Amino acid sequence: MRNSKGFTLTELMVVVGLSVLLLAWGLPAFSSWKNKHDVENQVLKLYSDLQLARMTAYSRKVVAGVWWGGGTSLGSYQVRTDGNGDGDVDDTGTDPQMGAAVNGSLTASASQPSVAFDGRGFLDIDTTHPAGSLVFSVPSSAGVSIDCVDVSGTRIIVGKMNGGTCSPK
Repeated sequence: MRNSKGFTLTELMVVVGLSVLLLAWGLPAFSSWKNKHDVENQVLKLYSDLQLARMTAYSRKVVAGVWWGGGTSLGSYQVRTDGNGDGDVDDTGTDPQMGAAVNGSLTASASQPSVAFDGRGFLDIDTTHPAGSLVFSVPSSAGVSIDCVDVSGTRIIVGKMNGGTCSPK
């Protein structure tokens, strides 16, 4: 009997077959987890950027906010400060951007082009930015634990949509 080293073809086929079976079973679970993770990250990034705008407005005593260019889609948005003194962050070219633009797929429940905070850190309430709260939510959020951001006059909360309202998490 000779001393052979290595694997037989049968052993190799069994290992490859088990690997393919485990991969086929685990890939859908990974895809589902990745989608939930991406949605939650987008919501938390928007929350963080809104907090940045609020703190910038408060610390610099200027108007600062998030501008997404109109409509209800936050396909991309920018955190801006008021550069021309007109009390909003909607002016392209004169309102400086803080950092790079963010790409996401959130939707907003209002048709205004931005949300801004005054020099005291309160939600800027005027004809462009009406009173009340502004809710940003993810359209298809099955299984995620965080899927909305609610901006009110004095608070920004992150939470879960529950019957049309954003409940804090």
